[in-house]
Amino acid sequence: MTHTPNKYGMVFMLAVCLAVLLCGCSGVDPEKRLYPLVMSVDYKNSQYLVSYGMASLPEATGQDKPQEGEDVTGVSLSGRNFQEIDNEYDKSQEKYLDISHLQVLILSENLIRQNQCAPLFNYLKGNPLVGEDLYVFRASDVKKVMSYTGENNQTIGEYLVGIYENRPYYQKKSGVTLRHVYNSWYGQEGLPSLPLIKLKEDGPYL
Repeated sequence: MTHTPNKYGMVFMLAVCLAVLLCGCSGVDPEKRLYPLVMSVDYKNSQYLVSYGMASLPEATGQDKPQEGEDVTGVSLSGRNFQEIDNEYDKSQEKYLDISHLQVLILSENLIRQNQCAPLFNYLKGNPLVGEDLYVFRASDVKKVMSYTGENNQTIGEYLVGIYENRPYYQKKSGVTLRHVYNSWYGQEGLPSLPLIKLKEDGPYL
């Protein structure tokens, strides 16, 4: 005998699925989220060191604007893999980590030199919140770069995004995006040449 699905049961199941989707998207209030603008990844002593840096502007991040001299580096975590780091964040931070606003990724020379990029790229590619248009850089001292604070509390993330986007069209530079990195890496061409962030007395430059 052919079984005919109960239409009320189907409607109920659809309603449950819709509720789950809606709760997943809006279950955490904006003020209870952390919105990093920049993410740096280092590798030392067989551990990944991940730092999230915020923007100083509240309209960009949903966070309160930091006071003069306040640390805007954000959150730093370490672990043997990225699942460990995610678990450590959940155990130690009160705000939900929302990386959908991430615009800059900085890789350390240690990470690149020790061939530890693959786990990072697999982790990012598997996260639907991470856009492929974010800019990718490298730095020899990511901790120092991440601690940079310019005039009006400008963060390193804001500075790097501004280099590419706060210019007239005829002066705009072409940055290396995560999409470019993916295409090269998974196309078996290896890591493409990334802009190197250097720090001088008057600030960072590429």
